This record gives sequence, C-alpha cells and structure tokens, in this order.
Amino acid sequence: MAKMGKILAVIMILSAFIVLPAAAQSERDKYDLHSMYLNILRENGYEAEVDLTDNRKDIMFYCKYGDRYFIIIDENDLEFFQIYTGFYMTTITREQAIIMANEANRVSKVVKVTVSAPGSERIIISITAELLLEDPEDFINILTRALSLMRNADNNFKKQLN
Repeated sequence: MAKMGKILAVIMILSAFIVLPAAAQSERDKYDLHSMYLNILRENGYEAEVDLTDNRKDIMFYCKYGDRYFIIIDENDLEFFQIYTGFYMTTITREQAIIMANEANRVSKVVKVTVSAPGSERIIISITAELLLEDPEDFINILTRALSLMRNADNNFKKQLN
C-alpha cells in the first residue's frame, strides 16, 4: 500500500512539471501575440501601435484611407481574433440606428454592426469582424478580406441614410 502512495506522489509531481510550463507558455503567448501583431502589421505597411488609452492594450492600426482599427486580444481565448472600428452618429435616433444595424447584419458576411447601449451620451456604431484562428500568424492572410467585409458592412449601414 505504501508503494502505491509513493507511485501516486511521483505521478502528481511529474504532472506538475508538465502543467506548469504550459501555464507559463500561455502567459508568454499573450505578450508575444501583441508583439507578433505589431511586427506583422508594420512589415505589411500598416502604421500600428499599442493603444494605451485603456487597460486592455489593444493593437491600433490605420489603413491607407486613414481609417482606424483595433485588434482586440481576448487573453482567455487566444484563437479568437477580433478587429474593431466604430463611429458616432448624431443625425439619427438610437431606434433608427438599431434598425439600420439589423439590416446591415442581414446582408453582410462575417461582420457584426452593433449600436451602443441605451444610456450612453452618444450613439456609437461598432463594426467588428470576428474569426477563429488556430494559428494567430494566419491573421495577415485574412486581414485584407476582413477589412473589406467591414467596409462593406459600413456601406450597408450608411446607405440606409439616403
């Protein structure tokens, strides 16, 4: 019986050595993901930096048309890839914006158009592309298409103003 206890203790100690490096790797991945996104964006001609205006430290970058986008990193799901952009609306009501966002979502692919929650001072329209990437380095392969789909959703939303 004592021999069984020793074997169990050895198994528990060995499993700790297997689990601890995986946890440390996960922590390194969060930091490495920021660096990787910044480097790849810059290598591909995007002006990119870490957004320090909040504690999330998203990656902010600009497209050739001057549009500002953010890559949101979910530290609990590193395969989840999200690009965000947004703008304020002052010429329509919140209810009109919700109807327009629903219509834009109905005809757009991959992208979500959402309206800020009631109680906000301004009506903020958010446009996000959300994807799952097994390998985060693959984001550069889909970035141009995701940005194009986001611009399309933006156009689908704004053409309803006419």
